[in-house]
Order: sequence, then structure tokens, then C-alpha cells
Amino acid sequence: MTSTPDRAYAAGRHDVSFDVDGATRTAVVVVPTDSSHPAPLVFVFHGHGGNGAAIERKMQIEGLWPEAIVVYPDGLVGHQGITDPQGTKPGWQTRLGERGDGDIKFYDTMLATLRSKLPVDPARVYLMGHSNGSAFVSLLLNRRGDAIAATANMSAQPSARLLDTDPVRSMFMSMGTQDPIVPYDNQKRSIPLAEQKLGVDRSRATVRGYLRSEPARGNLELETHVYPGGHAPPAEVPRLVVEFFKRHTLPG
Repeated sequence: MTSTPDRAYAAGRHDVSFDVDGATRTAVVVVPTDSSHPAPLVFVFHGHGGNGAAIERKMQIEGLWPEAIVVYPDGLVGHQGITDPQGTKPGWQTRLGERGDGDIKFYDTMLATLRSKLPVDPARVYLMGHSNGSAFVSLLLNRRGDAIAATANMSAQPSARLLDTDPVRSMFMSMGTQDPIVPYDNQKRSIPLAEQKLGVDRSRATVRGYLRSEPARGNLELETHVYPGGHAPPAEVPRLVVEFFKRHTLPG
């Protein structure tokens, strides 16, 4: 396992390379100005056909959470997406074993490298993703959830199969009622399943969709953000996700 030299882990924005089973994988890594204290770590996965730099421009998590280390990885061609049945555009695996689990290995390599180079707070590792990247987040939660504090799914929600076997973690779900790619009627089916999974108390729901757990269940929370739009998350979503992540740490 190798990566870009240590200068890429100084404060600022860097294009970083990682060697994953002999393949070069890339990501944008944004390191906070003060990295002398344990810092939250946020991974942001783009949708099918996108890249890390493009979703960085849209999300700008580092501007909303200057204390966080933020990573915007690049997917590879090969995954057959809804709008790309030949798999000619960059994307992420959505099933265990797909493409030799290369994307899961990429995540493992990034996490291990960042922990070795920077003061990552092990109780504050977060994942967010859009569309195909959201599906990959759901797979990572299922397979690597012991080290993940909370997740945010945008425009694609966890399947019943994954939710049934996921570790219990707070979840943010954002979906548009007019989504032409991943229909809202399909996405909203995950909400009651997540409510049941987290043991949330529906009487504590708010207009914005907060559902908090019974006190005995710990600091679990489901936040649902349903908007009257399409596949692209509206401008307020990054801020809502950061506020959500700040409320949650990995259970001790």
C-alpha cells in the first residue's frame, strides 16, 4: 500500500494518489489548517459519471466544517449504471464481490493511509454519497460500519437487504419527489425500514424530518430530507449533512 508523499497531507487541498492492488486510484483530499488535534474525517462519493473534483465544487464540505479532513475520491469505469448500461463512465461498486471489491479496497487504503498521516478521530468517520455513490456508501456501511459514525444518502437509499444486516448507525436520507433516475416511490420505502432499524420515536419527529431514538437506544437519529425536486440535491443539503454529522460520534 503506497500513496502520495507526505507533503500532500499538509494543510490545504491536494490531489492524492493511492496504490490499490497495483492500480493507481485518486482522490481530492482537503486537510484543515490546524491538524494538531483529532479531526473528523468525511468521505464524499460522487454519482455515476462524476468525479471527486466535481462533487467537491458542489458540496464544499470543508467550507462548512473547516476542522474536518474531507476526501472526494474518484470512481473508475466499469460499473454498469442506470444511465450507462455499458459502464463507460466512472462509478462505484454496489454489490459485494463486484469488480473484485476494488472500491472497498480503495476505501480501506484511503482510511488506513489517512490515519497514518493525519490525526483522524476514530470516533468521527463519516460517509456521504450521491446516487451511485450513495449506493456505495450503503455497501460500505454494511461491510465497514464498525468504524463509521454516521452516513448520508442522497438520491439513492439503502436496500431492505442491506438495512436488515447493517450495524445500527444514525442515518441522513435526502430524496426528491420528482427524481427521474431513482424514483421517489422506491426511495421512500427505506424510511420506515430505517425507522424500525434505529428504533426511532415517531412522536419526536419535526417538520424537517428528525426522528430520534428512545434514550435507552443511545444517540441514534434518522433525518429525512424530502424536497420537491429531481435527482440533484438542493443547495441546502451539504449544510444539513454537516449539522447532522456533528451531532453523532461512534458509540463507545
